[in-house]
Amino acid sequence: MQLAVEPIAPGYDARLVLVYPNEFADFHHMEDGYLITQIRADLDAEDVLFEASSESGSIVLERGNAETCLTLSVPATATALMAPDTNVVFDIVRIDGAVRDVIPGLWRWPVRKTVTQNVV
Repeated sequence: MQLAVEPIAPGYDARLVLVYPNEFADFHHMEDGYLITQIRADLDAEDVLFEASSESGSIVLERGNAETCLTLSVPATATALMAPDTNVVFDIVRIDGAVRDVIPGLWRWPVRKTVTQNVV
């Protein structure tokens, strides 16, 4: 499935927002333990461009009446490592003690070209 999203602009802070039905979030115990993700240039890339977690505050879950919103905050220092006109990939893992579960979904997020770069 492909959804329209705001592409990441290299060198700028990015907020990637995923919305799940509450039933999905409950079934996968997304509010238990903590969530972690590693953003990579592609599936086979060994280098991690950015690692986010709910423990560090770079992943935030907000539960609404019908949906749970997951916001992944990526700093400009990490997006600067992303190549324009490509996609980055990530999935999300829930860790609760010895339990490690992959939340279903493999995300490919577009990275766009920017005209104004390296602004200080």
